[in-house]
Amino acid sequence: MAFARIANFLSFIFLLMTFLLIIRNSLAAQVRMFAMQSAVLTALAGVVAYFGGRGELAGVAVVFAIVKVIVIPSVLNRAVSKIGMQRAVAPYLGTSMSMFICALLVVLAFYVMAPVTSSNPLPTADGIPLAFAGVLIGLFTTVNRRRALTQILGFLILENSVFMVALLATYGVPLIVELGVFLDVLVAVLILEVFVYRIKDNFDSIDVKKMGALRG
Repeated sequence: MAFARIANFLSFIFLLMTFLLIIRNSLAAQVRMFAMQSAVLTALAGVVAYFGGRGELAGVAVVFAIVKVIVIPSVLNRAVSKIGMQRAVAPYLGTSMSMFICALLVVLAFYVMAPVTSSNPLPTADGIPLAFAGVLIGLFTTVNRRRALTQILGFLILENSVFMVALLATYGVPLIVELGVFLDVLVAVLILEVFVYRIKDNFDSIDVKKMGALRG
């Protein structure tokens, strides 16, 4: 059916955006890719709301677009400009090895989610492994990045993917819960932005590897 095809296509595009974000070296480009990924997820939420008859999910999609496509990317771009670093420090693992590990995580996600997909009657079930792959890749990205700012992006990828899993598996959660989560994420990003500024001011670097060398 059309609903299933559209949902699967948007789920694939979401995961593709995750891979594209990983291979970007420019911080500004990574932020733009995150905004595009969030826009795809907004479209997916709108599609589920329309075909699934979930009016409250349409409201969630609107709030999601405001927070994840506009506000948070603006905050991150402001951080990039203020810090004065346009290019990201190389991750602990190179791009080729990172992509290989992410590919393995996708395979693992399909293997782990196979029972869930087969038992879920919803037409969006086939996209669940793609969403769970995003969760795993978000975790990997967070621990594989040296800069605090790029670790924040890894956390945001993880949060987007968790929302996508809930969206595909259950057509989302109640509006009030989603609004609370979005507010928590926005506050967390604002706090982390201040934290990054303080790191830069005190250590003249946001490379977490260099800060680890300070441990006595």
